[in-house]
Formats: sequence, C-alpha cells, structure tokens
Amino acid sequence: MTVLSPAPYKGTRDMYPEDLLKRNYIFETWKKTMLESGFSEYDSSIIESSEAFIIKSGQELGGEQLYSFEDKGGRGIALRPELTLSFARLIAQKYESLKFPIRWFSIANCFRYERPQKGRIREFYQLEINIAGCDRGPVDLEILNLSAEIFKAFGAKKEQYKIIFNSRLILEEWVSRNNWQSKKLEIFKILDNWYKKTEDETLTSLREILPEMDSQKILETCKQQGQSWQEYLSIAGENPEIKLILENIQQIQPDVDIQFAATIIRGQAYYTGLIFEAFDTNKENNRSLFGGGRFDNLLDLYGKKISAIGLAPGDVPWQEFLDSWNLWPAKLQSKTKVGIMVSSQNQLSEVFTKIIPELKKQGKIFDIDYSFERSENKRYETLKKRGADEILKV
Repeated sequence: MTVLSPAPYKGTRDMYPEDLLKRNYIFETWKKTMLESGFSEYDSSIIESSEAFIIKSGQELGGEQLYSFEDKGGRGIALRPELTLSFARLIAQKYESLKFPIRWFSIANCFRYERPQKGRIREFYQLEINIAGCDRGPVDLEILNLSAEIFKAFGAKKEQYKIIFNSRLILEEWVSRNNWQSKKLEIFKILDNWYKKTEDETLTSLREILPEMDSQKILETCKQQGQSWQEYLSIAGENPEIKLILENIQQIQPDVDIQFAATIIRGQAYYTGLIFEAFDTNKENNRSLFGGGRFDNLLDLYGKKISAIGLAPGDVPWQEFLDSWNLWPAKLQSKTKVGIMVSSQNQLSEVFTKIIPELKKQGKIFDIDYSFERSENKRYETLKKRGADEILKV
C-alpha cells in the first residue's frame, strides 16, 4: 500500500484551530476598519483569464509566477495571483449601471508560483482595497491616510512601521529631465532594490549603466541629500496630488512616520501615479508589508476608461508584523468559553436540555469533558489547557 505524506503542497498552509483564530482576528479587524471607512465588500471567482494577467501584470507576475493552465474547452485560465484585475473586470462588466465613485474591498485567497520564503508563500490571502471613479487629488491623500489607519486598528505605534510614497509621474519626469530614458527600466530596477541592497551595491549597479556623475546624482536623490534631492522635490511640487499630500499628511497623521522618497517603484506595469509601500521597522523583520498606488489605465483592457487607486496587504507578512511586535490581543477568542465537567452519564440530559441552551443565551461557548473516570484536578487542568475561561461542574 502506498503511504502518502500528510504535509500540504509546498508553499501552502494547513490552518489548525489556534492558527485560524489568528487569521480570523486579522480578517475581522481588516473588515471592521474597511466598513467603518465607508467601503463595501465584494467577492469574485478564484479563476480568471490567464491572458489578462499576461498582458497587464508584467513578466514576473503575469508569466513566471502565474498558476496557469488550459481547461477542457481550450481556454487559458489562471488561479488569480492578486485581486486588482478581478476588481477591474467586475467594474467593466457593469460599467454602465454602476454609480461612481466605487469604494470596494475584498479579502480573498491568491496564488503565486514563487520560491517559498519568509513572508512569501504560494497560497495566501489579500485585503484588496480600491476606489474607482475619483481623479488624482484628495483621494490619493485618503488612500495614504487609510494605510496608516489599518496599522492603528491593530494598535501599532509610530516606531513600529513607516510608509514611504512616490509617484510614477515624478519618476518619469525626473528621468526625462536628466536624459536617462534609454536606461529607465534598468534605473527603476536598481531603485526597486534600494531597501534590499547596500549603498555600495547600488552605486556599483548604477555605474554599470550610467556615467559617474549621473550615478552619484541618483544616489544622492535616493539618500535625500543635496541639490539632487532638491531637484526631485521641485518636480514633486509641480505634481498636484503629491503636493497636496506633502502639505497635509503630517497634519492628518502626526503620529505616523510617512515619508516621500524616490526609492519606491512598485513592479506592476499598470501603476500610473501615486505609489507607496509600508514597512515593518523591527530589525528582525525589516521588510515591506504591503504596497499600492494609482492605476488609471487598468480598465483599458476591457475597452473602458476610469481612474482608480488601491492597496493590498497580505495575511502572511501581516501576521509576521503582529508577531514581531507582539501586537496580538491577550485573548483571540472574544466569547467566554465554559468548560463543562460532567460527573456521570446521568447528567447528560441536563447538560444538553438546560445548561447548554442557557450558555447560548448568554452568548457563551462551551467545551465538554466526558472523562468520568479521571480525577477532578486533571479534568480541570485539561479544560483549562483547551481554552476554558470558566469551569462548570455538573
């Protein structure tokens, strides 16, 4: 007889009850935050057209990481690697009847074929947040503010995270003014690795594609130093939505570390304006937690036109963030759990007809111990280990 391994597929997780309590806490807090912020929840199919991701999401996400295959009808389909394209498809499908602006969110599982590592696995959940139908301006400020509010909903403090924002429009103008168009993609790739590389490694990479003076100029901009950084700030000052953010974000979120920098790129091909990333500042987990931005051209794929902006935290890095700062509540199960210690089978009728119905009326949950032969002390300890807040002897 063949004996199979009980391990899950590589890069996926089994959720035991104690694990699910943690994930449910994340989901419930996300959902509460979004509903209180005026967003409506939606859902969509886990299966999407593979063609859409190949066209719109770039080579890495739309090619190398895509779980794609052909169905029995010869159609190219994929397990969604993210939710933004699903959101766009839903908008395009009822474009004529929807009332804009739309403020929607979804918490759903996604799949990416990549090497499992800390904070990244192959099956995960994302909180997808999008606003469609608002042009650049106040909504860009709102979405950054919302990013901070998500952290605050979990009790995170200023020193535990930071949010860094930039703009694709400013990047494009910066490259154009310095005549770097022929090296734009290479420059963006180097900047995208700014937080993963040392300063010397970044400078070495820049010197391979640009003259020394230009390499130094980019490095100074990334370090927010000197005339090079002032030039970047002056370009930002000409951009209405970024100027609005710079003028207001510190007043709106004075207790949050929100910075403007040239080092945020965001890899997806569809970003068109504001881009941002949020980072854990714990040295043991110093990594990007989530990102987002504006994608005004996404509906072009479906022959429609609308402005949109969004962000998407994932449950895996978010749990690691909560772990790194011990931000979990003292009790993940909000309801009181009563351990019922039944003395003999003769009491079972009373337990099921009177005691349990009364506990339900009180909004409590229960656990029953049927080990009649064991000592009361051991039964008490067992129920406590199983999470009972109260013990009831019957």
